[in-house]
Amino acid sequence: MPYPIWIRLEYRNDVGRIVGFTGSIQSERALRDVLERYEITRENLVLVEINGKSYSPEKLDRFFRR
Repeated sequence: MPYPIWIRLEYRNDVGRIVGFTGSIQSERALRDVLERYEITRENLVLVEINGKSYSPEKLDRFFRR
């Protein structure tokens, strides 16, 4: 996938409330930095969109296994 890409993440925070993040990233490393900064894990992700399209659960599972 060519970068930069726009991502939209919705996830449950530590009290169970759904919050979101929208931004442009330049690399896979930048995405991993966002996930780490906001303490987003596979278990608390609710929605992932890349360039306005839903990202499948199977692709998410593969991404988090790397």
